[in-house]
Amino acid sequence: MNGRIILAIAQKDIRDGIKNRYLLVGLILPVGMSLLFRVLFSGASDVATPTLAVYDPGGSRLTAQLQALPQINLLKVDSLTQLETQVRNAGMSVGGIAIPPSFDQDIASGTQPEITVYLNMQKNATQLAALRQLISDQVWALNPAAEPARIHWSDVAPSQGSSASAAFRVELYLLVLFLVMSLTMTGAFVVPLLLVEEKDKHTMEFLLVSPATPAEVVTGKAITGLVYSAIGAGTMLVLNNGWTGNWPMTFLAVLLGALFMVAVGLLMGSVFQTMMQVNTWSSIIMLIILAPTWFTVFQLPPILNTIVRLIPTYYMADLLNLSLSNMVTLSAGATDIGVLLASLILIFGLVIWILRRQET
Repeated sequence: MNGRIILAIAQKDIRDGIKNRYLLVGLILPVGMSLLFRVLFSGASDVATPTLAVYDPGGSRLTAQLQALPQINLLKVDSLTQLETQVRNAGMSVGGIAIPPSFDQDIASGTQPEITVYLNMQKNATQLAALRQLISDQVWALNPAAEPARIHWSDVAPSQGSSASAAFRVELYLLVLFLVMSLTMTGAFVVPLLLVEEKDKHTMEFLLVSPATPAEVVTGKAITGLVYSAIGAGTMLVLNNGWTGNWPMTFLAVLLGALFMVAVGLLMGSVFQTMMQVNTWSSIIMLIILAPTWFTVFQLPPILNTIVRLIPTYYMADLLNLSLSNMVTLSAGATDIGVLLASLILIFGLVIWILRRQET
């Protein structure tokens, strides 16, 4: 591909995009809504590294492994009562582990000791799922050849009058929701117009018979969409402390999400022929794409859970939840990353195929 051709197409579209009223709405609306809700929930806790309480009178290897992990803060307590208090309090630990005194000796003898993991049910489902995966991974790491210990999972009900976690959960949930909304509005409203306007002005035919190949046209349009996606998402993250948590994984989630949304927008622009079609269908498509973000932190009936997992934005929102709450691990995030990569490659390929057919 010719870099100069791609850059020329991108520069032209970036300049033209500034005049587009849909772009202004797509950038300003999510940011404005996030600022409004940030004021409403200004008393909520900032996203921080989650705390895991541990009662380990024997000083086991498991505690040492957990203490070395950067994605959690380990808090050692002196009794089971303190452990349960930590987990019951909404603003404290996401969970707690009770490890028997002879844990290491029992593992060495092959007797499979039992540990009890208490889960703070006021934390969101994404955090709890990540905690389950993290603890299971660390237990298996003690002896990969055979199950070294049995894990008993115990749900802990909240203590009365505890509401700090709800505020935190709402703040994180809204950040993810508006972040995905910003990327979706740019992808579903702005990007399709980059191609449809070319068709309305009858310049698409000139592009396709020019030295620019369909792949170069798509790449130039994609760069334009990514620039405006970066402006919207970057503003959102800066204004809402989005650099907390695991920020490299947050950046990766935003990048993959932006690429996916741009790919969807290019597909819409390739299929639609008029501005009216874009205006009619963009809202519907945007609602479908946004729907999974409403449910990533809630327990759903099996049928609804299956349906939302068919939409790739579910995995984007899930990865953002994990990274912003600093609970992401390689195993916990691999599925989300894989689905997003496969989805955007598939859609980009489909866009290029459609443009090649239009070229002939």
